[in-house]
Amino acid sequence: MSIRVKTRIVKRSSGDHRTLALEGTEGLEHRMDQQKHARPVQRRAQGLQRIASILDAAETIFAHMGYDEATTNHIAAQAGISPGSLYQFFSNKEEIAQALAARYAEELQQVYDSVFSVEAASLPFSLWLDQIIDALLAFHFAHPAFHILLNTPVSSHVTSLTRALPQELQARFELGFERRAPTLSPMQRRLSAMMSVQLFKAVLPLILRAEDAQRKLLAQELKTVLQCYLGPLLD
Repeated sequence: MSIRVKTRIVKRSSGDHRTLALEGTEGLEHRMDQQKHARPVQRRAQGLQRIASILDAAETIFAHMGYDEATTNHIAAQAGISPGSLYQFFSNKEEIAQALAARYAEELQQVYDSVFSVEAASLPFSLWLDQIIDALLAFHFAHPAFHILLNTPVSSHVTSLTRALPQELQARFELGFERRAPTLSPMQRRLSAMMSVQLFKAVLPLILRAEDAQRKLLAQELKTVLQCYLGPLLD
């Protein structure tokens, strides 16, 4: 049985040439092309959202259970997805920890960029110091799992990321001291920056474990200690 295909022949006014007019073809191709390009963008956006939700869930699980006790099943359940869906993005718990550590590092870099900017360094000393401590504490309050990864040998990659952050903080303090007190010697800037970071690290666990009312008092005590130590050098 043969099939007949009908086409409509349109005569062009410019001559005797004839062409097949396939009505709507160009519009259809244009729409299909738009959809073809839109789908990968939508899939990428959905994938990024899913990754973010997995990392949020991992942060909650690590903070409550610790890294060693946590499993990918716990993380998947917290994220509201199946373990199979999780494995589409991460092969194991270590990869999740690496991605979470990278997210922490990126966010802390943004905090450092803000509180150690040229504009911030021009503020009165006490206000500048308050902003630094408040911003750092806000980060640690928002991310309780950060210390879990900082103190757990997850992998060499995670360790290198988390250990680099206090070193970066010390370097930012040094640069801030140089801007505020150009006459300080490089050795004094280095020592003062080192002591500032170590004082913050020593008091931070106490603040994180304290109740809300005591947290404010401990935070203020930390600021007072740093102001007394750094004031004669920088104010």
